[in-house]
Amino acid sequence: MNYPNQLLKEHSRANADLVLNHVLADKKRVEALMDAFLTGEYRVVQRSAMVVGDLGRKKPDWLKPWHGRMIAAADPAPHPSVSRNVMRYFSELPLSAVEEDEQGKLLDLAFRLLEDQTEAVAIRVFAMTVVFNFCDIYPELKDELRGIIELTIAEGTTPGFRSRGGKILDLL
Repeated sequence: MNYPNQLLKEHSRANADLVLNHVLADKKRVEALMDAFLTGEYRVVQRSAMVVGDLGRKKPDWLKPWHGRMIAAADPAPHPSVSRNVMRYFSELPLSAVEEDEQGKLLDLAFRLLEDQTEAVAIRVFAMTVVFNFCDIYPELKDELRGIIELTIAEGTTPGFRSRGGKILDLL
């Protein structure tokens, strides 16, 4: 299957699932999907982001060789779907599955996305979760994270941010 051509046929859940199921049938196909995600034209990148996100939930270990390139692709992202799906993937992944040399880049990216009020709320919420996950390793991050969440809520934000932020504040 030519992933870029298939993804350009239509932007739908059914089409994303078709591509995902094709990739899931053979781990060797991940490379072609990631090539579409990381180097494709704008619409291909946008549409493959959904498939990559779904693959990350089903087979997170299959994306491990791509962690560094995924982090780089989200900074800056060619389309918000890239940042959203990369942050979602890493927010659901145990930090022990991320190489130590990539953890610093991930934490830096997550902080920048969280603080950027122009980013979509979903991206910021997933970034908040990534930063929170680092608090177990680096407890000194708790105060900085708490400050960002409290300030954002005080200045007015979306219900989604308030909900996740409130839950994380309770855990801090």
